[in-house]
Amino acid sequence: MPGNAVVEATLARFGFYPLAPKAPRPAPDALRQQAARAGITLPEAFIAFSSEHGAGAFEQRVGVALPAGCPLGPVFIVDILYAAGAPEDWDALALRDDTYDGRLPLAALPIATDPGGNLLLLTPESGAIYAWDHEHLELDEAALDGMVADLATNGVPVDEHDIDQLVLMWEERHPGQVANPTGHGNLYRVAESYEALLGGMRVVG
Repeated sequence: MPGNAVVEATLARFGFYPLAPKAPRPAPDALRQQAARAGITLPEAFIAFSSEHGAGAFEQRVGVALPAGCPLGPVFIVDILYAAGAPEDWDALALRDDTYDGRLPLAALPIATDPGGNLLLLTPESGAIYAWDHEHLELDEAALDGMVADLATNGVPVDEHDIDQLVLMWEERHPGQVANPTGHGNLYRVAESYEALLGGMRVVG
């Protein structure tokens, strides 16, 4: 089954519905141009989804498996699927460059959220999908305080940044001290591509 057919089958199987059914949807070429202006390339399967469906949710409770030992638990519950070119609150590109500016690694785009505000991220370079834990459950209070103190000692105005920005800055300065193979303590690889992500979705009881 080709990539886009996988996406369409998943949307139909789990009762996907658009959050803004009357909102205009951009043409694929417009999305490619928008991404190019942002300095990235979007996977064709995500462009097709964004152009044909827009942001939405599922009638059924759907999730994707997380790696063993992930602090978020065994499953990521998909609450909303974001789309490029959707209304602002659900636009993957706008969210990356506004709400999550400076907070997300790998120039990644938020493409989905769970009910608690954790995200699924798409990395433009590889197309791989990661779960992003916004609470940094991998860090205890002492580790977090140590990171902030280290940044402050090195001249970072820590009071001007939120916790996601501070942890990301610390990780980028100390890559050899991050145990997670993704290079970021709160980032967990879940799929090789957008098609694989949707193809791996399952109903969660």
